[in-house]
Amino acid sequence: MNLTNNLIELKAGKTSYCFLPTGDIFEFNHNGIMLNGFHGNSKDGSPNNIYLRIYKENSVTAYPLLGIRSRSKLEKGNTSLKYTGIVEGISYEVIFYAKESVWFWEIALNGNGETVDLLYGQDIGVASSGAVLTNELYAAQYLGHSIFSSDNGYTICSRQNQDQGGSYPYLRQGSLGASVIHYSTDGMQFFKTSYKDTDIPAALTEDLPDINYQFEFSYTAFQTEKFNLNSSKKLAFYGFAAENHPDAITSLEYDAEIKSAYQALEEDIYTPYPFVTLKREFGTTYSSPALSPEAIDALFPSRILEERNGEKLLSFFTKDHSHIVTKEKELHMERPHGTIFISCPGELEEESINGKWTDAKGAISSTAYMYGLFNGQTVLGNTSFHKFLSTPRGLLNIQKNCGQHLYIKLDGTYRLLTLPALFEMGMNYASWYYVLEDDLLKITSYTAAHKPYVVLDVTSQKEKSYDFILTNQMVLGENEHTKEVSFAEIPHGLHFTGISTEYEALSYSMFLSGAKWQTSDDRIFFEDGISRDDTFITITMNETSNFQCIIAGSLNGEDSLSVPTIDFETEKAAALDYYRNLNGGFKLSLDCKGENTRIDILNETAWWYTHNAMIHFASPHGLEQPGGAAWGTRDVCQGPMEYFLMTQNYNLAGKVLLNIFSHQSHSNGEWPQWFMFDRYTMDAGECHGDVIFWPLKCIGDYLEASGDYALLQREIPYKDLANEQFTLLHHIKRAFEAVKLRFIGNTGLITYAGGDWDDTLQPVDPKMREHLVSSWTVALAFQTLRRLGTMLKETDSNFAEKLSESSQKIADDFKSLLIKDGIIPGFVQYDNNEITYMLHPVDKETGINYRLLPMTRSIIAELVSPEQAKVNMQTIDKELKFPDGVHLMNRPARYNGGVSKLFKRAEQAANVGREISLEYTHAHIRYLEACAKIGDSSTAWDSLFTINPILIQESVPSACLRQSNLYFSSSDGSFTDRYDFAENFDKLKTGSISVKGGWRLYSSGPGIYLNQLISNILGVRFLADSLIIDPVLPDYLDGLKLHFNCFNRDLDFCYHISVKSDNKDNLTNNRISVSIDGIPVSGETILNPYREGGLRVKKELLEKANGQIDIFVTLP
Repeated sequence: MNLTNNLIELKAGKTSYCFLPTGDIFEFNHNGIMLNGFHGNSKDGSPNNIYLRIYKENSVTAYPLLGIRSRSKLEKGNTSLKYTGIVEGISYEVIFYAKESVWFWEIALNGNGETVDLLYGQDIGVASSGAVLTNELYAAQYLGHSIFSSDNGYTICSRQNQDQGGSYPYLRQGSLGASVIHYSTDGMQFFKTSYKDTDIPAALTEDLPDINYQFEFSYTAFQTEKFNLNSSKKLAFYGFAAENHPDAITSLEYDAEIKSAYQALEEDIYTPYPFVTLKREFGTTYSSPALSPEAIDALFPSRILEERNGEKLLSFFTKDHSHIVTKEKELHMERPHGTIFISCPGELEEESINGKWTDAKGAISSTAYMYGLFNGQTVLGNTSFHKFLSTPRGLLNIQKNCGQHLYIKLDGTYRLLTLPALFEMGMNYASWYYVLEDDLLKITSYTAAHKPYVVLDVTSQKEKSYDFILTNQMVLGENEHTKEVSFAEIPHGLHFTGISTEYEALSYSMFLSGAKWQTSDDRIFFEDGISRDDTFITITMNETSNFQCIIAGSLNGEDSLSVPTIDFETEKAAALDYYRNLNGGFKLSLDCKGENTRIDILNETAWWYTHNAMIHFASPHGLEQPGGAAWGTRDVCQGPMEYFLMTQNYNLAGKVLLNIFSHQSHSNGEWPQWFMFDRYTMDAGECHGDVIFWPLKCIGDYLEASGDYALLQREIPYKDLANEQFTLLHHIKRAFEAVKLRFIGNTGLITYAGGDWDDTLQPVDPKMREHLVSSWTVALAFQTLRRLGTMLKETDSNFAEKLSESSQKIADDFKSLLIKDGIIPGFVQYDNNEITYMLHPVDKETGINYRLLPMTRSIIAELVSPEQAKVNMQTIDKELKFPDGVHLMNRPARYNGGVSKLFKRAEQAANVGREISLEYTHAHIRYLEACAKIGDSSTAWDSLFTINPILIQESVPSACLRQSNLYFSSSDGSFTDRYDFAENFDKLKTGSISVKGGWRLYSSGPGIYLNQLISNILGVRFLADSLIIDPVLPDYLDGLKLHFNCFNRDLDFCYHISVKSDNKDNLTNNRISVSIDGIPVSGETILNPYREGGLRVKKELLEKANGQIDIFVTLP
């Protein structure tokens, strides 16, 4: 039965209240604004509820009054719903009243002197339905809460600070007839991380904390005063929605409207609704007991990089680069351990359908979480529009219908598997270890290395037989409940088609082997045997000790209708080979006890950040950011391109460039901020001011590294001239024409346009697009045009000269106009030759005096003098360098209720996370690059570990526990809200407040990090005809060895590092000298304005090497 045909809808004007047949909330919507945060489901209920708590001498017991988790009888009226029941002799009646813009939960209690209170909890979205369903975490970051005290205790008002189609929705929640004495604002406070283990909200036996916690699970909770039920008691909770609240919330509003609506409530006529109950054979969830230390030793005898809390083992790595986490650690984590695994991306091919270079076979990917989500957002190709299984939602496993889960029958009762004793993650898989009575159940989900298959293996260690139910929430498109789920039965499985119009041949098959199986839907859970959700497919297997489920995808109609033969160990080995070849066989070694742990950290990071980088490139999405499917123009030009050039994957890099340039607009010469790189044509339309320079920078970098000038003559279309072909050089010249239009007046300053790298600093005033200048963008423009002019001298000397002239003009005006009192401002306003400095010590308007980005980029670009570079680094060290890394600015932007005055997101975000937290990991990596450029070896080396998640507390004592094998995009101070952040910001600098890891995996950062490590710190950089050897390493790394593939040769680099007073081994007076197989070789010294540069060694010398390269480094 289709879900939408099975909902109870109460409609009042522009407001619609949709309930499931169980009485749980599905969706509240006010004129397109989704007021709740999650769609409930009939099996698990909704995150919201009202709990009656009964107090006895030494205990408190909580009873839900609504939905499937209660025992309430449901009756439906014309404009209301009634829930009735009895718990411990207390009779209750809850009536939900639906009015336009406002709802009421009216509760009537009758008892015999019991002491009780009520808990109210409501998940809230308060954003457009599309925004909430795309990413409820992101929507929550911009939902600002304000707490007020009134006659009825606490009231919470929430404003969506991001524009939702021209409006800023508002929701007020409170009580009538009883005083709310405690509150909370985030589900992490109400449910807590222990929910993943207990399946019980922690708040049911505690007082709410009275803290406005602006995290990523917006959830309003109220706790009433206690009262004795000596007689009947009536009270109500309400929610009031307003379409637009343009101003900041400063006081309680809409009192009259709420009271008037409540007083106008009328008696309704009710009809009993069918009572929905779960079958008794479905019991509580199953969270595994811990494994003993001896059992862990038996499973994983060889471990490295152990993480412990006292004597308790939290996590570790293995020699084959898997990462294992214990249940103990998971219960400390707000962000649950998870991973995305992907089949190894294939070669890019030119599609005849649109001339784009894409992976024609497609990579299949799947998301897994430790809490028992075995597959989610399983998707071949486009991660937004090709979803097979649904996306996991939230952070605490509250919505257990998402994706793929597994029930096991134990002692006659089906138990949903949740937390395991151990969770293992590898390059292409995840494994869960569940301790059962006299058995160990291992579940592994993995991708085949070179086939579009996702495989689930379930195995009993003792070969015991069990009954299982595998649940799958299907999408077959973009979002669940938007497409009818249908399939054809095939031998040993099911077949799904009709998913995409752009990819008409896209199909999926699901195969089962190892057990007899029976397909059904969610009807198997209910006593009445009625289906209530057509997105649900259940597969029941009886009496089996092992089984395998294979999801096979195909973009081109090459369907496999017979069960593939797949073996986990074979696919694991093939994936390891793929990643080993991709990362050039990177391996460090050092016989030095003091740095051995750090060497192990970097070796594991090389594997995992390669994995992370390929997810970002081939299947763009992350754990907290499941939406994606596109390349950010700026992003793909950094992480993937830097990684591919650093590892000499020139063929792939060239094809990526062709794809990027095919998305350039001929009409304006620029690129969209982001674009879908496959057959889908969606893109952002406009872009920030820096975006145009990144593809041009990539061309210069690519030509220098590969020497592939033939690429300039390859013909590709513009996005708005799709039927015509133009050379890549034509595209480059068109972009330069667009750049020239961006210069302000006769200066070399570039207009800010829609923004720069820091997306949070988009200007509110549209006039700023033409008059604001980002110093960082100007430095990037100089670097790009200078490099491109140099690289094109032999190809088109006239054009190259124009590029060089422009870069010189930019350099002159940067130095004369953008440096004041020795400090580079973040921005200047340039209007009628008047300059106003912003984000600078003279800036009195923003309160922000220093900005990191232009200080580092001007050094990386070799734009500023050595003296200015020294000032830049001293300023960073003094003003922007904190224990958890360098920060984007010395103060956060002002927050005044989420209303923007100067900048959009920086002044709108209620949450302290991502760029708002100011320690954005990507920017810290660019700081490493600047350190390497000036030769600050100790700082560059140490700073690698400040932002590395593996054993991070050894480098950052204030760091909270975080997942160790995935890149985190930011370091977020543990502040409750923006006001706390502003008031206590200095605690970050002293390290007196803890810091948490931000969003994971989906970033260009992993590729950039590895490029800095290999190219600029270890100093191995490729040119078309030579290798630059330019290490920036401290002397305590003397004896360090690097194994790495260069020019298709596996080479071993050995670093001999000494200080100038003891340079006996140095064969010349230069900073660097090189021997190949014991024979000194000569080379050209590379120019560096800030220090003596590296040595350029001819390619043919290295191609003759037997494998040993000795590098002698003399430190000043």
